[in-house]
Amino acid sequence: MKPTTQSLAGHLLIAMPNLADPNFWQSVVLLGVHSDDDGAFGLVINRSLEVDLRDILEELGEEAGPGDLPQVFGGGPVQPSHGFVLFERGEHAVAEGDIAISDSIVVSGNTETLGRLTQNAETSRFFLLLGYAGWYPGQLEREIEENSWVIAPLDSSIVFDVPAEERWAAALRSIGIDPGTLVDAG
Repeated sequence: MKPTTQSLAGHLLIAMPNLADPNFWQSVVLLGVHSDDDGAFGLVINRSLEVDLRDILEELGEEAGPGDLPQVFGGGPVQPSHGFVLFERGEHAVAEGDIAISDSIVVSGNTETLGRLTQNAETSRFFLLLGYAGWYPGQLEREIEENSWVIAPLDSSIVFDVPAEERWAAALRSIGIDPGTLVDAG
């Protein structure tokens, strides 16, 4: 009988310097799903794109409310034309098909959810991610064993309060690792 892996859903994956894949260099991935049978699904939360959310909303036939809109991120190399909304639950309902990553953070692939959040952009904490990161069963575990990733508990302040370009270092510091001490052993 195959041993059951402890689920890492709801954790942060932090790329180590020896991770050779340029899609994940110094990336922080929020894991939404992780199981022995299904593999893993996550979203890179620190790769901002030069894309205006208003342009995306226009393409979707949605209108943004007044105020500034959040950045758009590259959520990963898989299906980069598919969008996911990462949002703080607050008073927002979780719809069928949404993934509750924690008590306070939800991921949705629903266009209506994006439209609803953009109407209240001043009071909602959210961002859109294009694409996702995926691993087939056993692949992520192997990459962790190879020291390509370290795992950190989810800290919503890293997701929503730390600027994107500082999230990798902040995530490492959250588990006691000084980013300046890391070297590429590859």
